[in-house]
This record gives sequence, C-alpha cells and structure tokens, in this order.
Amino acid sequence: MDIQVDDVPTATRLLAGAYGWRVLSDDPNFGELDAGEIRVMLSVDAMVPWGAADGVILHQYVEDVTVAVARAIDAGAELVKGPLRTDWGTEAAYLRGPGNLIVDVCRDV
Repeated sequence: MDIQVDDVPTATRLLAGAYGWRVLSDDPNFGELDAGEIRVMLSVDAMVPWGAADGVILHQYVEDVTVAVARAIDAGAELVKGPLRTDWGTEAAYLRGPGNLIVDVCRDV
C-alpha cells in the first residue's frame, strides 16, 4: 500500500508510534513500514498519478482496543469513531492518520 503524505518523516513516526509498525526505511522522501502482513510505503510524490488515501481502511486486530486507541492518539492519530460494538462481532475504533489513512483497531468479541 502506498500513501501520499506531505511530511514523510512525521508520518513514518506517527504510524510506527500509533500502531507499533516496524520502520524499514525512514528517508525524507520515502518511508516504509512493516505492518505485519502488509507493507505501508509513504511518499511525497510517485512515478504515477495518485491522490490521498480516501476510502481506504486498514484493520489491525489488537488485544485491547482502549489501550490501542490511547497509544494511537498519543502518537498523533485522530479518533474518528468509537470504541464501539459492530454488527459483525467486533469491538472497534477508527483512527485517522497521514494521507487520510483510516486504521480500525479492533478485536473479536
């Protein structure tokens, strides 16, 4: 997943701090994070046309949603909604980060 951001180093630090993703590259023009089964790449620009990550939600399963929300907010993420119980059997909270990326920290209940 590639995300366009204005400030790569700040976005890299926020995502690493908010969700515990491992930083693989922290360059002023390119950041890469290991988010488990996916890689998140951050750039100011790219070789192909693109825009903000509108409509993209990553779901990260956690043991404690309340703790995950507090960690994300402390790192600079914005709480959009939750924590709440979903109709499909999870406790979830939705947080916004760089490039309009939404991360759903959730757990099965």
